[in-house]
Amino acid sequence: MSQILSELFLCGFMINSVYKRRTHLVSSFSVVFLYWLYFVS
Repeated sequence: MSQILSELFLCGFMINSVYKRRTHLVSSFSVVFLYWLYFVS
C-alpha cells in the first residue's frame, strides 16, 4: 500500500510540474482520478 502511495506522490508531483501554469484544480483532480483508478483496481 505504501508503494502505491509513493507512486501516487510521484505522479502527483509530475502532474503538478506539467500543469504548473494551469489551475491547481486541474492537478488536484488528476491526482484524485488516479487515486480512484488505483482504489477501484
